[in-house]
Amino acid sequence: MNVGQLVYDLARLYVLALVAAALLTVTWLFRSDIGSSPDVAGIWFAVGGFGVLVIATFLLVQYSRT
Repeated sequence: MNVGQLVYDLARLYVLALVAAALLTVTWLFRSDIGSSPDVAGIWFAVGGFGVLVIATFLLVQYSRT
């Protein structure tokens, strides 16, 4: 398998996981009390932080090859 194709597949899987997490978050907010909103904020901070790390790592690898 081509490395570029693998990275593309992993990025697509990550985006699909973000969409699923967004749908679950919206469902959680509508089905329960809003009292646990710091938990939701913490979850999205972790997910977003991980995404930034993945993108930064990918960009560092790509630019180190040139």
